[in-house]
Amino acid sequence: MTQISRRTFGKLVLGAGALAPLGYVRNGWAQGKEIQIGIWGGSQGEFVKKNIIPAFEKDFGAKVTAEEGFTLANVGKMRATRANPKFSVMFIDDVAIPICKAEGLIEQLPAGDMPALANLYPLFGFNGWGTALAISVASMFNNTSITPPDSYAELWKPEFAGKLKLVSPKNTPSVFFLIVAAAVKSGKPFAEAQYLVDDSFDKVAELKPNIMNLFDNGPQAANEVAQGQADIGLLELSKYIYPYTAKGAPVTMSFPKEGSFAGNNCQVLVKGGPNRDLAVAFMNRMLEPAVQKAFSEYAYTAPPVSGIEFSPETLKYIAYPVEEMDKRGLFTPDWEYINARRSGWTEKLNGIFAV
Repeated sequence: MTQISRRTFGKLVLGAGALAPLGYVRNGWAQGKEIQIGIWGGSQGEFVKKNIIPAFEKDFGAKVTAEEGFTLANVGKMRATRANPKFSVMFIDDVAIPICKAEGLIEQLPAGDMPALANLYPLFGFNGWGTALAISVASMFNNTSITPPDSYAELWKPEFAGKLKLVSPKNTPSVFFLIVAAAVKSGKPFAEAQYLVDDSFDKVAELKPNIMNLFDNGPQAANEVAQGQADIGLLELSKYIYPYTAKGAPVTMSFPKEGSFAGNNCQVLVKGGPNRDLAVAFMNRMLEPAVQKAFSEYAYTAPPVSGIEFSPETLKYIAYPVEEMDKRGLFTPDWEYINARRSGWTEKLNGIFAV
């Protein structure tokens, strides 16, 4: 008996459908299928649930169940269900992609089945192990009543005593702060300074008198700076600050001469996840121009794909296209190097800033 592969069988079925229009259903292969995905919480997650998923379900006749979380929690969910994967697609930050790859939790994307990858900027393809979905700028934010410093080095001056808010060690931007401290101490650019963090905790400790408190909630910190409770916050993602700026609150981002950091929200394909073909189709949908344009305008994040046009008003808040990212000096750290040391760094930060 001749063996027919699943792919070949699908093509035969599609061909038969083409000859019988009354029996053909668009995306008929997906009818009745279901996947579960892990997404972010907050406003971005709400947009995915209320706008992107319903349209996808309608187009494919399929079901997508979304569970909210954050990067470390979503990685934990993949680990916990490794033997019997529950999720098919997971949203995480780029910091976790090397971890997931090393632990065998994800698989490379099938480029041939994702036409939207043609417009993906290579910088955001992670060698095929995922894609970015939204790029924020991580930098300082300040009350608009003050003139922000041109250099991070100025933050160590006595004039800022008790006037700064610092991101909590449990948040990813705390790594950006450590790189900043290493750059200030060494005079090296971020690309070199990231490897000098271990020798820079004395510089970190010198900033303590200028720190009013630590924050782990970006939107709340933005609101407090807008109210004048502090002059400057460091460092945070623009997606948490610019929604307040756009509404007229007296808080905005500022960009010191040393550069800024790229905060990459990403998607990965869970290894062995249910209904892989539907999962791949959903990941492709997330990169399509219309989806990326709407998502970017809502979240004040830049898309990872080329060819999207934005209004001048939107472009005030996002670093796009890629040439604008380069102009702003957006830096993506060496996460494989950092992940191996981050727990130790976090412990040292907690020791310095413990009340």
